[in-house]
Amino acid sequence: MTFIKGGIPIKTEKIIIPAICFEEIVEHGRSNLPYEVCGLLSGNKNNVQSVWKLVNEIKSDRRYFVGKKVVEETFKQINKQKEKVIAIYHSHPTTKPIPSSYDLVNHIDDEIVMVIISYKFKKPKIKCYRIEAGAYEECIYLIEPTS
Repeated sequence: MTFIKGGIPIKTEKIIIPAICFEEIVEHGRSNLPYEVCGLLSGNKNNVQSVWKLVNEIKSDRRYFVGKKVVEETFKQINKQKEKVIAIYHSHPTTKPIPSSYDLVNHIDDEIVMVIISYKFKKPKIKCYRIEAGAYEECIYLIEPTS
């Protein structure tokens, strides 16, 4: 579904993340504190099926970086599984789960959602965003219980 806001079409489809994948990305961030982590969520349509943990090559608590070769190889693996990248996730170890100006400038594709996991609070907070033209809008995600 798409709706118009200020003359700009905004996508409103919800992202569905299986609980096991959700727990995996939260633990990925927790186990690498105080540094940021990053990775990809892939699947079909808006249903996440796989988590691709990537290594933050700069070991920073404010930024993440993954080399082009690693990203390209990961995309190839995702394509081999007949999936597409649905989201890029990363953590904010000490700040709220809101995209920074750096996050917005470096987001690679308007079709790919940004998921941010914040560890600023006792319980991690997760937000999901659609990024377009350097702006962001929160989007809906659902955690699908594992059977």
